[in-house]
Amino acid sequence: MNPHLIRLLSLSALTVGILAASNGARADEAAGATPPKFSAEPCCNLCPAAHDAKNYTTRYQQNFTTLVQAQGDWLFRTQEDLRTEFNTTPAGYKRLQQLHDAFKAKGVELVIVYQPTRGLVNRNKLNPAEKAAFDYEKALGNYKTMLGRFAKMGYVVPDLSPLTNESLPDTLPAHDFYFRGDQHWTPYGAQRTAKIVAEKVKQIPAFADIPKREFETKRTGRMGKTGTLHNMAGQLCGTSYAIQYMDQFTTEPKGEAGDGDLFGDSGNPQITLVGTSHSGKNYNFAGFLEEAIGADILNVAFPGGGLEGSMLQYLGSDEFQKTPPKILIWEFSPLYRLDQETIYRQMMSLLDNGCEGKDTQMSASTTLKPGGKQELLVNSKNLNLQNSSHQVDIRFADPSVKTLQATLWYMNGRHEDIKIEKPETSDTDGRFAFELRTDEDWASQNLLAVEVQGPEAGTAPQKVEAKICKRNVFPGAGPQTAQVGQ
Repeated sequence: MNPHLIRLLSLSALTVGILAASNGARADEAAGATPPKFSAEPCCNLCPAAHDAKNYTTRYQQNFTTLVQAQGDWLFRTQEDLRTEFNTTPAGYKRLQQLHDAFKAKGVELVIVYQPTRGLVNRNKLNPAEKAAFDYEKALGNYKTMLGRFAKMGYVVPDLSPLTNESLPDTLPAHDFYFRGDQHWTPYGAQRTAKIVAEKVKQIPAFADIPKREFETKRTGRMGKTGTLHNMAGQLCGTSYAIQYMDQFTTEPKGEAGDGDLFGDSGNPQITLVGTSHSGKNYNFAGFLEEAIGADILNVAFPGGGLEGSMLQYLGSDEFQKTPPKILIWEFSPLYRLDQETIYRQMMSLLDNGCEGKDTQMSASTTLKPGGKQELLVNSKNLNLQNSSHQVDIRFADPSVKTLQATLWYMNGRHEDIKIEKPETSDTDGRFAFELRTDEDWASQNLLAVEVQGPEAGTAPQKVEAKICKRNVFPGAGPQTAQVGQ
């Protein structure tokens, strides 16, 4: 039977039952009987399935391993919200240092907004047993240590630790930093964060030369939030939670609303915000930053972008390549691994626009047929294409292509399978630029050929071109040998 019809029939049966009970109650009342009394109690505690990590099977579900019931409708995740470790690997620290130095060489100050976890901020919402089991002091100490490691590498790092251990007065019942059943901060959490970030940004020497502008923020309505943690509990337990309603805000230049001049007379903003969905429109983080900083901000973050989505999209844009900002604010949470080599290979390549405007060592173009991999580039002249000195720039004619699957073959028979997936929510240009691999013992490898996966069977052929060129060299940003934080 059609599932929709089943739901309708179930609803009809429920309605009939209610009507029957109602009619029966009226009949009893008419006969002088005492009407029944009903009471409603909060529901529900999590079912046993939610406490078993084996039930979190998909890649998405594993982001919620494992749910913990807290006060009222509050839910937490043991691995992410209640983590006590904040760090990365030696390779991650090395890459973070290289990334900072490369931005610095481009004249860009990179500000890291490293969000405190829900456990650090809203631990007072935990039930007594879980609150006692969560080592808050250890988590806070390690969080502060990680902030210090970022700062030691040269990043501008606002200290968000004053936002932890939140205990709001009863007069602010709906101003929590985080949503009860969702990993995102509320607009109030975004606002409190923005004020701290703004004070740090104002201390950057480059800020003195950035045109100033006054902004004002107004409450413009309400938003209903069906939390991701609540949804996951529903998948595992079949329960449902009430929608949480929250104030929404909009920020506009003071006295300039509706004048059509987006960035005033100062031209392009000299501060840019990249980040996760926390920087999306719903939470007004960019607006709160504009108000607290007193300057225009270009917000390129988008929902579903993750750690690197908006950063990579922005680095490959004309806005960055032609008019890079003086200050770049990068917002992300501790749940993201900071040692993902493929991400850094793309960032370092796009920072100086891949092979655009550079001498090409090898190039080719072809039309990929559906199904299977096809040879795109072959080093038939035995050129010196050593990994440590080269990068690849691949462009599909179709800008909607969001996935690259390729195999890089080397002269000694080794190969690397690489897969780059761009977020479904991103505005793509069909371009994939990345450095050849240099981690572990890959730096000395000499490239032989590049194979690229064609489109799915039954779809149209795809035109693609590829170039190999020297990788970018950033003054003062040579290879790092020291391992920060170790």
